[in-house]
Amino acid sequence: MREIMKKNKRVPKVLMIGPGRDVMGGISTVVNSYYELGLDKKVELRYISTMKDGNKLKKLVIALKSYIEFIKCVKDYDIVHVHMAAQASYTRKSVFIKKAKQAGKKIIIHQHSADFDEFFFKQSDDKKRKQIKNIFAMADTVIVLSEEWAEFFGNNICDSSKIMILYNGVIIPLYYKEDYSDKNVLFLGRLGKRKGSYDLLKVIPSVLEKVPSAHFYLGGDGDIDYSQKIINENGLQEHVKLLGWVRNEEKEVYLKKCSTFVLPSYHEGMPMSVLESMAYGLAVISTNAGGIPQIIEQGINGYRIEAGCLNELERALVYVLNNEKAKKELGRSARKRIEDKFNAERNIDRLYELYQKINV
Repeated sequence: MREIMKKNKRVPKVLMIGPGRDVMGGISTVVNSYYELGLDKKVELRYISTMKDGNKLKKLVIALKSYIEFIKCVKDYDIVHVHMAAQASYTRKSVFIKKAKQAGKKIIIHQHSADFDEFFFKQSDDKKRKQIKNIFAMADTVIVLSEEWAEFFGNNICDSSKIMILYNGVIIPLYYKEDYSDKNVLFLGRLGKRKGSYDLLKVIPSVLEKVPSAHFYLGGDGDIDYSQKIINENGLQEHVKLLGWVRNEEKEVYLKKCSTFVLPSYHEGMPMSVLESMAYGLAVISTNAGGIPQIIEQGINGYRIEAGCLNELERALVYVLNNEKAKKELGRSARKRIEDKFNAERNIDRLYELYQKINV
């Protein structure tokens, strides 16, 4: 018994695998919050980047270098914590998971994908689905972002007893929004169909008929040229601005500038952009995709619409933009929701507890 207690008290050595910390996307935002909140002070933490932005050759070189680094150092760690999405991310990470299993390490698969269901059922044949199940069977714990994803993985891919729900969390800003008089709307996410940015661009002309002073700021990579073409064809240049990918100080500028946030997504895990916007006190309009219903309580701290329903999207935007009092109430409730349930500091504590639990 004393030996077990001593081992439990030993600082866990964690080898974490994921995309580069400067890569555009939600996973890097989550990982960076771990460092900001001192996870690397609680455990012995090493992070290996398996992917960086760039062309296919650059990505291949990075993947090979990261695997060589992993092979050299995995023996020195107790736990391998793998951040994974679908498609190429799954393929890359499966190689690391197999090697970690061969090395006898405890394995955590942290699943962030917004469309793993489509990847599993529509993009994989029977042989591939069997391989996916085998990879997840190697994990000691599978972390998912919401109850919906826990049900999906438990019913289709892995033993539900090894699933842990860990909501994405954000660092609560010191800033507290007071002025809700503006009619500025922010969108943060990859431009394209999945995040619903095309739907947003379709309804903006009709929104402007009812709210002529509205301005829309779209931050994200993706289909920038096509989005700009839509803006130009509809004469929206004075009201819609494409920001490109924004991060850190620039993102904070727009979170303060806008009092409304919109993300009309078709597929999601648990979007960091919604959490961040709510933490800054914005009134949020989103959909029922993925874990969003776990965040937004309808009409209390935001509004959820059906993905693809343009009439609902237009009505929600017009109502919020024209109703400062409602916008303020939604924003204040949103901030409290994040403070109470999606504070990243609690995630650090839960991760540390998990590391201690499986490191026996």
